[in-house]
Amino acid sequence: MLVAAVLAAWLQYAADGEPHVRAVVGDAACPTVTVDGRALPMAERARRAPQFGDLVCDVAIPPDAKQVRIGERALPAPVHDPHTIVVLGDTGCRISALRAQSCDDPAAWPFPRIARAIAAVHPDLVVHVGDYLYRENPCPPLARCADSPHGDDAPAWYADFLTPAAPIFAAAPVVLMRGNHEECARNGTGWFRYLEPHPATACAAAMEPYAVDLGDLRLVAFDSAVAEDAKTDPSFEPIYRRQFAAARDLAHGTSWFVTHRPPYTNDDERSAMDDALAPFDAVLSGHIHFFAAMNVATLPPLIINGEGGTQLDPNYAAFLGFAVGDLRVVGRIFGVSQNGFGVYTRTSSGWTISLRDPDGVERARCTLAHRSVSC
Repeated sequence: MLVAAVLAAWLQYAADGEPHVRAVVGDAACPTVTVDGRALPMAERARRAPQFGDLVCDVAIPPDAKQVRIGERALPAPVHDPHTIVVLGDTGCRISALRAQSCDDPAAWPFPRIARAIAAVHPDLVVHVGDYLYRENPCPPLARCADSPHGDDAPAWYADFLTPAAPIFAAAPVVLMRGNHEECARNGTGWFRYLEPHPATACAAAMEPYAVDLGDLRLVAFDSAVAEDAKTDPSFEPIYRRQFAAARDLAHGTSWFVTHRPPYTNDDERSAMDDALAPFDAVLSGHIHFFAAMNVATLPPLIINGEGGTQLDPNYAAFLGFAVGDLRVVGRIFGVSQNGFGVYTRTSSGWTISLRDPDGVERARCTLAHRSVSC
């Protein structure tokens, strides 16, 4: 297959816990992946559709693979015992009915800069905590986003994520969480086509939790795309009770609970959530558009990495006040309302979290160890 036919390719940990190669191609057939000199044919994951003129392909590869290629394109190898993990989320360029970022201005929408800065870190793994597609409306009058694609279709997915994320895809394997922007009523078709870690390609409201083992660190991924921020939708209560129990059973050794929405609330369902989160060492999330780190009474520390490029949340101070009142926060909350990403580096006792600006310059540092975070 011609290299030019591969429009995007990456190594993604899927819901079976194994590394998979995903490729988006413009040809009529899926390509072959070469793994340590052995050819593995890719299977069709999603065929062409009216809004998606490409073909999505997938194949699982051995977790001990050393060299992975599609034609002349080299992909990163699977990771073992990662030393450096980058965490980010909420990366797309917001175009709503009333306001819009300037998607072609690197200062206004810095995700392409952030992706290049992440690649320069040479991480062992990149974790995206959700919300990829924000170009949901036509560009409003007078906004600096004219001619931007929008909606749940291939051009918008390329513009907001698949193309600018190329440096990340070339640098490290990824774990991808689903955000509320990828629920079925919004951009779920593209999510399930391109990025969903389960085999399913038809949009579903909530997918089952799964675990990814990385040596002595386990990531447990939890789909919170359709959850409510401060209460439980009664129609989803039985589903989430079951899925929280499943997530709790997946915790083993040092485990991080990874999701999109910050899961701590003060509603009536808190007891089920508290029981599910008790075995974990940390909770990683996004959804709120800034960075925040806090310790929570009797529960793992909560870290929010929602600063990956979309318009920053104007309710930053209000959220911190909500956290103090409702989340049983212990001690000081640390927050930064700037775009960037987090570099988690393993130490002898835990992890340091280096907060980087869009060009990769450190602006703050935190420590995550012994079920506690300090900045």
